[in-house]
Amino acid sequence: MFNNFFWLLIFCSFFLIDVIGQNQKEIYPSSYFWNKNEAAQFFGDSPYGVGADVIHRRGSVLNNGNPFERHLRTSVRPWFHMQFGPDARLSLSPLGYFTTNEYIAIPEDFGRASSYELRSTIQFFHHQKQMMGKIMHTWRYRLEFRNRLTDGAEEFTNFMRFRFRYRFRYIINAPDFYTQGMWYTNASLELGLNMGSPVVFNTFNQSRLYVGLGRRIFNSARLELRYVDRFRSRGSGFQMDRGRGVMLAINIDQASILGRKYTQPVRYAD
Repeated sequence: MFNNFFWLLIFCSFFLIDVIGQNQKEIYPSSYFWNKNEAAQFFGDSPYGVGADVIHRRGSVLNNGNPFERHLRTSVRPWFHMQFGPDARLSLSPLGYFTTNEYIAIPEDFGRASSYELRSTIQFFHHQKQMMGKIMHTWRYRLEFRNRLTDGAEEFTNFMRFRFRYRFRYIINAPDFYTQGMWYTNASLELGLNMGSPVVFNTFNQSRLYVGLGRRIFNSARLELRYVDRFRSRGSGFQMDRGRGVMLAINIDQASILGRKYTQPVRYAD
């Protein structure tokens, strides 16, 4: 009970500090819609696996309330995984492709150029279970090596970003996270830190708060609906985009047993 209260207190503290800090800046609100699709495959008892994710994001223009009006980003990333037992995983995406249209929150944004990006990512995440698996705490540490080319530019801009995320899950109607048909709730907070020579003002460039409801279907797949509240700093560091909206996430934890009779435990997934 004390551990549950401790982590809830930490989560609320980070959120309040973040919100209070943003109140000192000029904030431009927008409405967003995210779609994230992710799949993984492990081979027998081997600790090694592969996977991929595809993410699509749309947003409103000049805060008109329509989250589907403008394409903002599409990305594709392959992943290679190494599972350190049931509670931890190291993942590497050697090269992902991102295409981005800039946010249109104020009239001056219409002149901002689009870009594409080549990104290499390494991440490690682990979890802790409580109440016989009814509660899951997950910590993720991600380092991104980003190479961005803006339309009209001749050279890539190279920098790094470190992202830390804490996630809390509670399984509603089943003994653990891997039970077919189970419903669960989750909440997470993620902070981003930019690093590199091009980074001047927007070092702490973004934070994301997620609250969601999910269900496990077809044995190894999960369908999740999230509310997202996201702050993102602009170049000066004194102006922020605030995107609020809905994310639809589809995760396949083990592709080979999708829709089949349950024959093996599903590997732990982020």
